[in-house]
Order: sequence, then C-alpha cells, then structure tokens
Amino acid sequence: MKCKLDIRTHQRGLSLVELLIALGLGAFMLLGIISLVASVSTTRTELANTSDQIENGRYALQVFNEDLALGGFYGNYHPGLGAVTYTEPNPCETTVANLGFSGILTPVVMPVAVNGFPYDSASSAPGLTIPSCFSAQVRDKSEILIVRHVDPNSVAVTAANIPASNTTPYLQMSGCTLDSLAFKISTDRSDLDLRENGCTPLASTLAEAWPYTLRAYFISPCNDCTGSGDGIASLKAYEFLNGSGDIKTLVEGVEDIHYQYGLDLDGDSGPDCYVANPTVNTKPAGCPAGAAYTWESSDTLNWQNVVSMQIKILVRGSRSSNNISNSKTYNIGREVLGPYSDNVRRQVYSTVITLPNVGGVRE
Repeated sequence: MKCKLDIRTHQRGLSLVELLIALGLGAFMLLGIISLVASVSTTRTELANTSDQIENGRYALQVFNEDLALGGFYGNYHPGLGAVTYTEPNPCETTVANLGFSGILTPVVMPVAVNGFPYDSASSAPGLTIPSCFSAQVRDKSEILIVRHVDPNSVAVTAANIPASNTTPYLQMSGCTLDSLAFKISTDRSDLDLRENGCTPLASTLAEAWPYTLRAYFISPCNDCTGSGDGIASLKAYEFLNGSGDIKTLVEGVEDIHYQYGLDLDGDSGPDCYVANPTVNTKPAGCPAGAAYTWESSDTLNWQNVVSMQIKILVRGSRSSNNISNSKTYNIGREVLGPYSDNVRRQVYSTVITLPNVGGVRE
C-alpha cells in the first residue's frame, strides 16, 4: 500500500482583487461618513444662522417695547390735556435749559414723548437736517425715532445720590400745593427743593427726582464705522444718558425699519389711524373724516397725539445660504425690498406698541 503526500498549499495574505474590493468598500464608507458630517455641519450652521437672526429680530422689538412703554413718562405728574405746551427740542441738546421743560410758564412746557424723521423727510432736505450728534452714522434715508422719558427708578435728593459734580438732569415733581412750581429739572441738587405731600420744609421731605433720558433710533450702514466701516448694517441708538450723549450699536443685521404712528384724533386714547408721517399738513386718506377727528397743521400737535406705534424691521442673517431663493422680496409697509442676490436669509418682524403714558391720561 502506497502513501500519498499532501502537497496542498495554504494562502498567505490577500490577492490583488480582494485588496481592491476592500479599498473600494472602505472608500465608499468613508465617503458616506464625510457626507454625513458635512450635512450635519451645514444643518448646524443653518440652524445657528436662523437662530441668530430670530434672536436679533426678537431682541430689537423688545428694545422698542421697553423704551416706548416709558415714552412720555415724567415721574408721578402729568398736567393733562390742554394744561401743557409740548415742544420738539433738538435731541443733541445736553444743557438743561434746552431740553424742552419749563415749570415756570403757564401752561407748563414739556417735550413730546416721541417724534422723529419719517422716510420721505430723512434726507438733506432744507430744514430737515438730521441732528449732528449722530448724523455721520445714519444710513441714507433711514427713518429716525426719538423717545423721551425719565428713568423709572427715582432717587432721594441727597448728596449720596446727586453729588456736587453731577451732570445728569433730574426731574423733580412737587407733591405740595404750596410750592410755586409743579416741577423742576436741574443738575444742581440745591435747585431741587420741591416738597412731598405735607409740605414740611425739611430735607427729609423733599420730593424724589428722576434722571432724564433720550434715545434716537436709526439704521446705520456699519457696526464699526471706523474708516470706511465694516459694512454690517445695524440698529443703533444715540443715547442721552447721565448728562452726556453716546452712540451705541443695539442689534447687528437690521437692514431697514419702518414706523407707522397711531394718532388719537378725537381724544379717546385709542389710535384712529396709522400714518407714516405725522408732519404733513393735510389729513391722510386713511384717517377718519369729520370734525371730531382733528388733524393738526402743527407738527408738534400731531406728534403729541401719537398713542401707539407699529414697527416693522428687516433683519438679515450673518452668513449666506444655499437654501435661500434670490427671488424673495420683503414688504416692510413703506415699500417692497429685494430681491437680493447674496443668498442671505432675511425676515420681516413687526409689532404694535402702545404708549400708556400718552394714551392713559386721555381715557
């Protein structure tokens, strides 16, 4: 019997075909992973961009809500209709004598709660020059809104609260019928000598005082306007605060804004119509007819009748997106804007805000 020798060979390593198949499968899986990561990254970027835009729009409207709710708030005193002459002082004024207050005259004098420059007058037209303290940063034909009030937090008239070096104008309202003036405004603590109820002539019974403030809102073509600027459209405000003025960026990416002013023409505290420009001499077509609905030829008288406002803003995202159509347009009430060719997400945000310190006393 003969034995047969097993001469079968054993494979060592991979063949070229197997190696190519393995590399192909690996490359296919790697490509899938890369595509997934890229998709997640793009989605995350889009989500962040959208979230930033929504937050900017929400915050901008919140700023207006908080400030306009205080518009015309002048402490615990309001003279009532017919007992005050309203003025439109230049928002760049910083001296007390030019802020638009006078408790000496009869009727007393106070600045209007709101006024501004509507779109068709926000230019270099004669007599409508934008105030110099912020004109350099205002985008061409940007609408401007000016809001005036005192801070809601009053202070006691003491050396600790109002030092000798104070530059903040404080408005003090009298609670004493024996005082010769209904109110005073001053940076000098010694001038603020009006009394509370009871009329006791003691320092401890002096009426409290409120710091005066003003904000002028506008659209700027830049956030950082140094040199030629950074090109980031922004909502800014000129603030007169603590006795001096300064320009601050409030929200980046706000490209345009439009205000509609709700005027109370019959004195019942509610807006009878919304107009883009209270300074026109003829009653707009959208306002009710009849002698009961008085349209004033005086700009200041019309501004003092503003009891609510509708605000629309156009906010853009910070980055371009492939998911945005270049054919979209945006209606802010004054005009239709777009289409734009930059693939940047945009959205119009709007709100209606009442001015309780103006309308409330008319109820």
